[in-house]
Amino acid sequence: MSRFEEEWALVPAAARWIAVLVSLAYAALMAAIFLLPALAAQEPRVLFGTVPVLLLTLIGVVPIAAWVLLVGYVYGDARRRGMSHVLWTLLAIFIPSAIGIILYFILRDPVPVPCPSCGTLARKGYAFCAGCGTAVRKACPQCRQPVEPGWRNCASCGAPLAAGASAA
Repeated sequence: MSRFEEEWALVPAAARWIAVLVSLAYAALMAAIFLLPALAAQEPRVLFGTVPVLLLTLIGVVPIAAWVLLVGYVYGDARRRGMSHVLWTLLAIFIPSAIGIILYFILRDPVPVPCPSCGTLARKGYAFCAGCGTAVRKACPQCRQPVEPGWRNCASCGAPLAAGASAA
């Protein structure tokens, strides 16, 4: 499964259906506004002038469907990360100009790491599983705080880190 397929699976089926239904409703509305009056006039000149306008108007379906799918992605991704998914979804919907969606991508938490022993999700600040105590990230041998793989010294206590600091 590719990365895109994994991320696409986060979008709920309801958001996909809403995007399809909104796109169809928008297309039907534009057809009713532009195409039906031209057909009622029964003049080829009016019809040929209306079709390009209708086609250009239907391009508006793409941003609307993309916005609905992005709001669905925010909902699914916030749930995966253990964040308040309802709150982030409401912010994505009601903050105008997609600023809520942009804020979500800037402020979202990292994906929790599953414990190799029991499967409990451990957030970024934890080096050990809260359920069973197994190491899920590298930790400083002195203060037991989580450390990043490339660090030479612990950021919490300053102790030098050996090449094999408590491995996850």
